[in-house]
Amino acid sequence: MSQQVLRLAHVCGRQLRPSVRLVTTAAVGSTRLGQTASPNTRSLTQRAAVQSLQLAEAPKQQDNYYNDNMLLVSSQRNLLPLTDMRKSADFLHYSHTGKTVTEQLSIMQSCLANGYTEQAQRILVGMYQLYPQAMHEVVDVTIHNEILYGLLTAKPRALVQEVLEWYEIMENRYGIVPNSNTFAILINGFVNNNMQNVALALMQEMLRNGHTIHGMLLSNYLSDEDIRKIEAMAKDVVKQGNENSELAAMLLKEVKKAEENVNALADEVDRSEGSFVDIDSISEISKSGSTATKRAELDSTNVAGIKQLRSTLESLYSNELRGYNLQVRLENDTYDAALERYREINSKRNDPLLMGDVGKLKLLSASWLLKLETLIAEEQQRCKVALNDQNDRERAAYGRFFIQLDASKMATIVILETLRLSAASQRESYEPESVGMLKNKLNGGLVSTTLINKLSSAIHKEIRFEQIKKRSNRHVFGHRLSLARLATSGKLFNMTIRRAKMREHQQQNSDLFLDEWSTENRIRIGSLLVSMLIESARLPEKYIESGIEKERMVPAFKHDLIFAKGRRHGVVIAHSNLIEMLTNNFSTEVVNSRHLPMLVPPRPWLTYNSGGYLTDDEPCMRTKHDPEQMRLLRTASNEDRLSTMLAGLDALGMTKWAINRQVFESVRKVWNSGCELAEIPAKSYDAPEPTKPADYDTNKAAQAKYWMEMREWRNGRANQHSQRCDCNYKIEIAQAFLDHPMYFPHNMDFRGRAYPIPPHFNHLGNDMCRGLLVFHEGRPLTEKGLYWLKIHLANLFGKDKLSHNERIQFVEDNLEGIAASADNPVPDSLLSSNHSGDRPLWLSAESPWQALAACIELTAAMRSPNPAEFVSHLHIHQDGTCNGLQHYAAMGRDRKGAEGVNLAMSDRPQDVYSGILRVAERLVNEDAKRGVEEALLLQNRLTRKIVKQTVMTNVYGVTLIGAKEQISARLREVKDENGQHVFDITKVHALGLYMARKIFASLGEMFTQAQEIQNWLNESARRISSSMSRTALAEAVKMAASTKSSAAAMRHAVKDASQGATEMDHDQETEIHPDCEPGLRKRKQLEKLAEKPMTPVAWTTPLGLTVVQPYRKLASRRIITNLQTINIRDLNMPSQVNSQKQKTAFPPNFVHSLDASHMVMSAIECKIAGLVFSSVHDSYWTHACDVDKMNSILREQFVKLHKTPIMENLKAEFEQRYKDHMLPMVVWEYATSFSFNRDGTLKSERRRLAKSAREKRDKQIESDLARYQLGDFEGDAEAAASEVNELAKKQIEANEAKLSESFEPIDLSAVELIDPKKDLEGAARQADLIAYSLRVNRTRVKKERAEILKTYRSRINKLRKFFKQLSSAQDVSNIRRPVAVAPADAEAVRENRVTSATLETYIESVIQEKEALLNELETKYPTSFDKTIDIKLFPTEDGVQIQKLEQLISQGKLAGRLVKTHQFVELKFQDLPARGDFDIDDVLRSPYFFS
Repeated sequence: MSQQVLRLAHVCGRQLRPSVRLVTTAAVGSTRLGQTASPNTRSLTQRAAVQSLQLAEAPKQQDNYYNDNMLLVSSQRNLLPLTDMRKSADFLHYSHTGKTVTEQLSIMQSCLANGYTEQAQRILVGMYQLYPQAMHEVVDVTIHNEILYGLLTAKPRALVQEVLEWYEIMENRYGIVPNSNTFAILINGFVNNNMQNVALALMQEMLRNGHTIHGMLLSNYLSDEDIRKIEAMAKDVVKQGNENSELAAMLLKEVKKAEENVNALADEVDRSEGSFVDIDSISEISKSGSTATKRAELDSTNVAGIKQLRSTLESLYSNELRGYNLQVRLENDTYDAALERYREINSKRNDPLLMGDVGKLKLLSASWLLKLETLIAEEQQRCKVALNDQNDRERAAYGRFFIQLDASKMATIVILETLRLSAASQRESYEPESVGMLKNKLNGGLVSTTLINKLSSAIHKEIRFEQIKKRSNRHVFGHRLSLARLATSGKLFNMTIRRAKMREHQQQNSDLFLDEWSTENRIRIGSLLVSMLIESARLPEKYIESGIEKERMVPAFKHDLIFAKGRRHGVVIAHSNLIEMLTNNFSTEVVNSRHLPMLVPPRPWLTYNSGGYLTDDEPCMRTKHDPEQMRLLRTASNEDRLSTMLAGLDALGMTKWAINRQVFESVRKVWNSGCELAEIPAKSYDAPEPTKPADYDTNKAAQAKYWMEMREWRNGRANQHSQRCDCNYKIEIAQAFLDHPMYFPHNMDFRGRAYPIPPHFNHLGNDMCRGLLVFHEGRPLTEKGLYWLKIHLANLFGKDKLSHNERIQFVEDNLEGIAASADNPVPDSLLSSNHSGDRPLWLSAESPWQALAACIELTAAMRSPNPAEFVSHLHIHQDGTCNGLQHYAAMGRDRKGAEGVNLAMSDRPQDVYSGILRVAERLVNEDAKRGVEEALLLQNRLTRKIVKQTVMTNVYGVTLIGAKEQISARLREVKDENGQHVFDITKVHALGLYMARKIFASLGEMFTQAQEIQNWLNESARRISSSMSRTALAEAVKMAASTKSSAAAMRHAVKDASQGATEMDHDQETEIHPDCEPGLRKRKQLEKLAEKPMTPVAWTTPLGLTVVQPYRKLASRRIITNLQTINIRDLNMPSQVNSQKQKTAFPPNFVHSLDASHMVMSAIECKIAGLVFSSVHDSYWTHACDVDKMNSILREQFVKLHKTPIMENLKAEFEQRYKDHMLPMVVWEYATSFSFNRDGTLKSERRRLAKSAREKRDKQIESDLARYQLGDFEGDAEAAASEVNELAKKQIEANEAKLSESFEPIDLSAVELIDPKKDLEGAARQADLIAYSLRVNRTRVKKERAEILKTYRSRINKLRKFFKQLSSAQDVSNIRRPVAVAPADAEAVRENRVTSATLETYIESVIQEKEALLNELETKYPTSFDKTIDIKLFPTEDGVQIQKLEQLISQGKLAGRLVKTHQFVELKFQDLPARGDFDIDDVLRSPYFFS
């Protein structure tokens, strides 16, 4: 049958196209693309059998990575390894081409999308040939599916033959196993080309390979129309009754079954949506029979962003769509609605009656659309020409992406995003995006780099979304819906079911390839769009000419350059008229309807990128563009290490919410009144502007105070407007969802902390947001629930430090006020300007809107016939006590700390902030007694609020400067009864710094073991981020040597070439010096990085999430555009870590990863227990009736977490992960090599004493001269100086003599070295004596050696002269003056032991005698010591010993000195801090652990 498939396909292919062209490896760079290839006759059945065998033999993924009954992973887990970016295959590709593998593949995909299939094939084949390792790491079947899909959808006709041949290539050459998407593409392509027999044969092949028809229907490459065509083809085959009718019937049966499943699921969803309208006691919706929602009157701010939001939300007020269809429409309707409005405005532009309700700014921006759309369309046409002729390579590079989006939509995005960012830049107290310190010089402008990146990012996201939107069908949608229903039912929180669904998802591999733009293309496209906007955007400007006011059109934006901090920055500045229109006219929030709350349950997270919104495939982690973290996340997902974390995200995302209508009505009333109430800002800023003091021009202090007050006033005005816009935004969303349920899909940051994806309105928001939200599901209150509802209400009034009974009593005492608040929350008199009566009780709460919701709930329950049966929707909170300190106390088993943060049993809740306040007050009072100015100003004025934020953030790494800013802000809020600042505004910073130090000292007193753990974490992070692997060190040495040698070779080669009058060609240069090769242009940067630390701190959380800290000193890259030259951060270039940031951020990040683990564990257990659950980090929410169950789960999971050896596991992981790393250390070595002169006197001591005497002498001379000039000195000043010099000289000699006497040579052969760790001073003294002995011995040896040599030289010379005389005189008696030879030689002559004939032999014996004496001298006085004296001290470990040695040296008790050196040592970690005696099981019995 497989041979039949091949035969049929080739026959049909020849009928469709007479010539066949195939991309081969040889086609890249050698022969032209398009050589004909003979069809491969290998049977498809054989290939299927081989693949099946390979799959059977492959090692299977271990299913028990997590124990089904155990959330925590084993401590013996395998670690996900970190990689050195410099060694990655992806970076190798980047260093050669300037693009990553994914960016290059994105070019391939763009070629397919634009119809350039041959070029796409050439790119992929070439990449396989040049970078096989990188392709193996990055490329999977998804990329090849893109090729197949592109070939089958090519215009004007499908490339059928090329498809089949590429299918052969991907299997045989590249080892890619086809998946269900592959067969879906092939089957659909052959059906569309009327090749039914081939399609059915391929379907048989698909079934033999283990894939199913249902899996094929779930392919994103099939549309509903494609499935209908396949179904029609099957019906025709069944009617014909041929040999394939049985397979066609099976196909029809599966399609029918799938359709029935989708329809049944849709019916189930439709039935469940009937409950959306009625929320019982919370939402008293009109039961008039109409389900249409009437929008309440809302006095919205005149803000274009709010107007756009209201237009976006229009569909929520309609009955046309429900549920999932409405959700899909919301996600699709981002820029489309704005484009339609612009087109409508332009169509009505000439009709004054129709344009009466159009705002000035909207009318102006709509006019820009026409011109900008034309410019973009013209550029897209030029890009298409460049892609065809390849003459303009730069335009072709970005053009392949630029032409993928409709010109009108692109123009809309550019206008909206530019206006949004320009509006944001008008805030006087804002912190603009990427503007930073330049804000004072921008004058309302935008840093061009920021604008360029924002525009290109928005365009890219829209292109991605369009690609995803086109590839789907109702079966895919139904499958996602079924997964969501499975998660909503709770079945997906069974880990066995979850893993089964995850494996099913991975086998289907229905993910699409999402392209990435290179940095260069992003910058070029963004710059081009900014240039076009500057050219097309015009606005009217009035001017005076000859006394007549006229109007002209001028550019709305201009590009300019400014200088700041020694650097040039490009800015895009809006015209003053546009700035005036933008003031109070744009919301600073991004308007993106895709990021609103969801109407239906979110897609469950089965893998790292398959959850959340229905039509968006974003990863589950906010990675800050860190490629290492993204790689680890993808690997962890593939290896099933994320199941627990993803289940936790689903547990949070599946919680169904609703709007509390009664609270909303109160919010709306306050908002429409324009008054400031309960943190809703007033409509206008009424604070009086500071008055300039009378002595402003002459008093510097008055000037400074005035400007500080003025800045505060301006900040207050700007903040008030910003808060008003933000509040309006939230209220608009709440109103739109009044009659709809809400879901908040969640993702996590790199530490595992969960956050709702909708940024504008969620339960992490402010008090008003939380007060507006209730659980959609109601549950009977019960007696215990009523108890917890009262405690919750008391907590909202700030009574959380009272005992439970005292809180209940507080509520009982205020039931009347609570009922009054519920009945009439916002009396009309309260909103009048002259209100002076009593305020409703709820306004006195710390969280007033949440308190109002609780008042309403409690009142309704108490008035019901049976409060215990009242159906409650309110979320009840259980909050931790400074959760970071709770984790520190638990890890260190710190009893005192545990008692302070309510881990231990107590009669009433402990307030850690009040405890710190008491210690800080004591320290301040002690300073006040000593007259410290700051203490006197702060004495008796400190409050819990002042210290709370700093205490809370201390365990999360707040610095001294950050704490100072926190406290300064709190001090500025302290005012007297007249509204005046209690503390002088010019002194708050000094007071904040002083108080920050006192709070840090107080924390050190109360939480000693927490401080020790934090110090251990800091030190470990410092060591890791400063270390280098052995491989990297070796590579650095090798690279430096290679560069040095190649540079030298190049110099010689150039010299030889110049002497020979020849020129070197490029190949010769590249061979000698690799730096000359363009493909390795990053080499010099790598050489600089070779010796830099590249190792980030990474650890594995108790739930298996591998965390990598992303803090690096990113490299920069320069790109020249038509707008300006731009320097950007190059994220693809390896960058050294920011060691300081790695160190300071590790303790808070580690603790955050622990509280995230606790939250996820608790969320899953609560979901399994059937609780409705939500959380805000360390604040946990559920129904009142389930608080006891949730409390029990919170305690059990906290104990379960901390019964694992967290710190021990962390240290073990560090030792395993960084076992081959070396740490550069500063080492102080005790050196004695140069301490002594030849005569044994002390060099160092002489220098030290000489310096000391010189300083003393100079001081004495100055004193005597001064006295002499004043007439108080009798005698000559010069004589005094001479006397001082003489005394100093005598003192030096005396000290030298004294110190020298303390040293005596020792017998080096009998020395036993002293261990410096046991006796540091003794070892140093011994080193001195050894050095002294060696020095003395060398001097003695040198002296005695010289004497021996002199003696024997003289002796030999005299012998020679004597025998010379003897030979002339023939007899001794004839010598008139014989040479006086040595006595021993004279005796030898007399005894005839030496004669003229034996003289040389005798001299040789004399020389041997000399050598024996010299050897004996070496033995007598040793000049070397064969034992190693190693006294090395490390500042991090031996600080005390270093100080001790320095003191001994300065006192003259030691002769050596400490020499500072650097060396690489093996990376080791300190011992863990000792644990306390706190029993972690006490948490189970603590009544106030969470309360």
